[in-house]
Amino acid sequence: MVLIDPKTKKPALTKPPQVGNVRLAATPNTVPIIPADWAKLGVQTGYNPKPVEDLNIYIVGPSGEGKTTFESSIPDTLILDLDKSAESIVGTRAMRIAIGNYEHYMEVTQKLIDEGRKGKHVAHRIAIDTTDKWIRMIVNQLQKEKGVEDITEFGSKGHGWAMILNRCWSRLQEIEEAGFVWACTGHMITKTETNPATYKERTVVRDAAFPSFSANIVNSSDFKFTIYYLTKTIKEPVEKKLAGGQIIKQVKESRVPVYYLDSLTTAERQGKGRVAPGMTRKFELPAINAWDTFKKNYDAAIAVAKKKYS
Repeated sequence: MVLIDPKTKKPALTKPPQVGNVRLAATPNTVPIIPADWAKLGVQTGYNPKPVEDLNIYIVGPSGEGKTTFESSIPDTLILDLDKSAESIVGTRAMRIAIGNYEHYMEVTQKLIDEGRKGKHVAHRIAIDTTDKWIRMIVNQLQKEKGVEDITEFGSKGHGWAMILNRCWSRLQEIEEAGFVWACTGHMITKTETNPATYKERTVVRDAAFPSFSANIVNSSDFKFTIYYLTKTIKEPVEKKLAGGQIIKQVKESRVPVYYLDSLTTAERQGKGRVAPGMTRKFELPAINAWDTFKKNYDAAIAVAKKKYS
């Protein structure tokens, strides 16, 4: 029987099952041949990255600098709008649902999970906007359930923090296992911390989500990037008519925001882009349909990598 690779639609590199210890002979620049019985179980080899539509992504950035605008430009997306900000986005291609409270959140996500398990998906990607509000909603619910004023002080050795993380993450995992991909969007805030090398205080920009929560999302994502804008001065010639009728030429200056997507890791922030080696890690975004620019850069990097390493 010839096994067909479900992604390439070509015959898989397989050989009959082996008796005894399995040895995959391979030399430099060659691809090992996978035993047929292991291929049936899903064993693969070679560079075969996800299509851009299937990436799980974590988007962070300062308030009001383009996170939800980017998220709203992703086709086939349903935004769980806890922040109530998606409604103000111009040129959106995503659906949205304003989440009113915990009960509404559970009702919506349970419907997604139930239908997804049956193969019915209202959208391909579920986006949570923002993680800040998501955490706050879960904190309030846990405090109500446990009858405490501060769930972070519940139990010992960080048990309260773990409860918050697990309540959020278990739900997101159920959504993913039901056949969806996800995007999480969160704010970045300014914090003062002590430099461990110099013991001096320094001001840094960090994810607003608490560290273990943010780390969990980063570790489970394919991409983490920051979206922000810098102001740029634009100069354009204009003509001005004086009182005597004379026309003079002047230069008009205006400042406009230029949006960037940045997946570089720096001392202040962590980035991630594990599936596209060689991809440009920082580039300018248009105000409308920014996802298309990300997709173009990702697809180009994948094409180069496949040609180089396959």
